[in-house]
Amino acid sequence: MSKQMVSGVSVSGVDVAGAHTVVNVADHMMTLRDAATHLQSSFETRERGYFSPSEDEQVEHLWVSYHGSRAALLEIIQVIRNEVGKASREQIGEFTLAYAATLVLVDAARSLRDLFGKNDLVRRKLNEAFDDFRITAGSFDEIQLSLTDPGNALQIKNANEFYEQNHGYIRGCSEDDETLASVVEVIEKLRDATDVGKRKYLKARVKELGRNTRDRVLLGNLNKAMYAILELGGRAVARLSTSPEHVPALPTAIAHQIQELLQPGDVIVTRKEHAMSNYFLPGYWPHVAMYVGGQKVVEAMKDGVRVREMSSPFGNDSVAVIRPVLDTDSIQQAITRARSHVGKPYDFDFDFTRADRLVCTEVVYRSYDGLGEMQFSLVRRAGRQTVSAEDLLGLALEEQQFQTVAVYCCELSEEVLSGDEMRQVLCKTMGLMEKKPD
Repeated sequence: MSKQMVSGVSVSGVDVAGAHTVVNVADHMMTLRDAATHLQSSFETRERGYFSPSEDEQVEHLWVSYHGSRAALLEIIQVIRNEVGKASREQIGEFTLAYAATLVLVDAARSLRDLFGKNDLVRRKLNEAFDDFRITAGSFDEIQLSLTDPGNALQIKNANEFYEQNHGYIRGCSEDDETLASVVEVIEKLRDATDVGKRKYLKARVKELGRNTRDRVLLGNLNKAMYAILELGGRAVARLSTSPEHVPALPTAIAHQIQELLQPGDVIVTRKEHAMSNYFLPGYWPHVAMYVGGQKVVEAMKDGVRVREMSSPFGNDSVAVIRPVLDTDSIQQAITRARSHVGKPYDFDFDFTRADRLVCTEVVYRSYDGLGEMQFSLVRRAGRQTVSAEDLLGLALEEQQFQTVAVYCCELSEEVLSGDEMRQVLCKTMGLMEKKPD
């Protein structure tokens, strides 16, 4: 069995999940660019001077989708930033992944600038606050200003130069590492996106040096290039996260209690404190995973739909468990449905009308809808019909199709709660009034 399969890291040190995320986000950003181009050409706002309700909704959806995708890339850079150590050959993979994520970020931001930078009406719209998704006022201008920040430009220039100087070496490593190859492919498509000033291309191959000398030069420059990319990403992360170094995890005793309560088919609803993704998903509880038994979950995350260990949902600060009101055969059918989606990419567009890409709640929706009396009512958000994690919790609180099992909320309790105490915590976090019994 390969190291990649055992540890989730490729032979060149590339995080496999991170690579999947970068490739998927790069594709999605291209889709967003096409959608933005279409919107720009179809809007008749210059003559009219305002957006129609449908146009307003389309712009909001595009902007929310962009922010969610941007957060996914920044999270990758932040993870590498927290874990990176002394320069090594494996760190070449970490640099390449962070560099690819940065190229996608810069290319997307420049595309938006080129499309909308001179359209005052669109620009004003994108600078509005979108409170439901925690997007603050002025976010378009803030992102665009980052493109011309001298410090950012210098960091990108340093990373560009390192990649150029070691292009042949990195390409060589990718020949035996399909994960690294997929990341390099993203870089090759977007290298011109970060053209900063008079970008210098090497006109000749680096002279052959002794292996040891070559390694010292490579790794010494790698430290500088890695710092450049991680410093650039760190600036953006700091603006979105109140505690970038926070590592979410349930206390061991709490995780054990929750595990003891779980039954196949249960839905685990989770929250990470200080997570960037909290800003662009509705509600206090933004994420779900479906427990399929055997201490495994089917879960859609930024790297796609995967069967994951319990360390994934338990790598959160707070969890709630709800249970479908179905017979055993129907629950097994739902689990079979959930497993059928494994391998599909994450849907950064949050489009519940297509089944080839899924978000976390869509796994639950497509697994359970139509079984027994299970019928989900989709809610329109940012131009898309969706089901949120809190929609599922709301059904459980109303004892419709799901029932509540337990909750651990690190902000409000030190233990796993059930019954009335659980309901009170859920209602408080969701901003609901607890219904009084008749």
